[in-house]
Amino acid sequence: MLSENSTIELPTAAELAEANAVLAALGQEYDEALKARQVEEQLRQLSLEELRRYEVRASDKLREPKPVVAYRGKVIGSEGNLSAVVGEAKSKKSFLCTAIVGDTLAMVQPSNGFTPHLMRVLWIDTEQSLLHVRKIARRLLYLTGMHDSQGEMPHLKLYALREEPPKERMKIVRQAIEAFQPKLVVIDGIADLQYNTNDLEESERIVTELMALSSIHHCHILSVLHTNPNSDKARGHVGSALQRKAETVLYVHKVGERSVVEPQFCRNEPFDRFAFHIENPIEEGIPVSVGLPSEEQHRPLEVELLRDSFGGAVERSVLISKLRERGCGESMAKMRISRAIQRGALQFDEATKIVSLPPDPE
Repeated sequence: MLSENSTIELPTAAELAEANAVLAALGQEYDEALKARQVEEQLRQLSLEELRRYEVRASDKLREPKPVVAYRGKVIGSEGNLSAVVGEAKSKKSFLCTAIVGDTLAMVQPSNGFTPHLMRVLWIDTEQSLLHVRKIARRLLYLTGMHDSQGEMPHLKLYALREEPPKERMKIVRQAIEAFQPKLVVIDGIADLQYNTNDLEESERIVTELMALSSIHHCHILSVLHTNPNSDKARGHVGSALQRKAETVLYVHKVGERSVVEPQFCRNEPFDRFAFHIENPIEEGIPVSVGLPSEEQHRPLEVELLRDSFGGAVERSVLISKLRERGCGESMAKMRISRAIQRGALQFDEATKIVSLPPDPE
């Protein structure tokens, strides 16, 4: 407490000026910090606004994807998705696609089990000559029951892009989808949309663009490509990328004169295995559904080796090695054994890891 005789020392003018300068600097610093926070918040809100189109909320009312391709009630392909037909050379992959499109656009009773669904279909062929693409058109005329229509199929367009460079082919695919607005697109030879199927960046770009096109235009894109030799894996990085993104992968392989189709990967309920062969009511030949080959009609290599080389029972790893000696890749060998077990041609004991032949029926 100050006494009556105490004096208060007032700050000098210089001290006051210094204090005011400090306060002004602090005020300016505060204003600048406030403005920076405001700018930061504005940028954050802009970023959230840009991300809003990708946001998914539980309350969103979204359009249910409609089935585009179905086999005996099982959905194979729906709007906004990709699928693939993969298989060894000459396994009749293109014929399978004609069976799908032929049944889908059928004006008569479908002959191969696919559900009729009148819609626009775009078929892009990247590797065959004009003569062979015309055979596809004639085959589809017959399968749809429109062979008396002087070759006019208003719901179907086929394009042959063999003579175009890969970059131009992709541009035409995009242009055709945007212009024709099909519900189903068949790309017979997706590998020919790029210069190098083992280019990871190019492969991812092509598959990503096809995903975007299917989503934007509410269509389903079904692509065809080969498997690696002695394997069930789709060829190249583009095949790997497509298998990862596909709604369904249909695997086709020859068993004698029949082509067997199996669900290799399915996001929906898997369809049952089926088979077809080629009949010749017309010069071009058409796919016709037939029964699956029996074990007696065609004894698979894995069953033959187990019976003839191991007396009917052996460890699974040994059978895999034996199949690899006969030219199968490891993944193909494992797949063949697994599928033989699933269809009852082989038995497997999980405890002992022994694969064996089932007992003969009495």
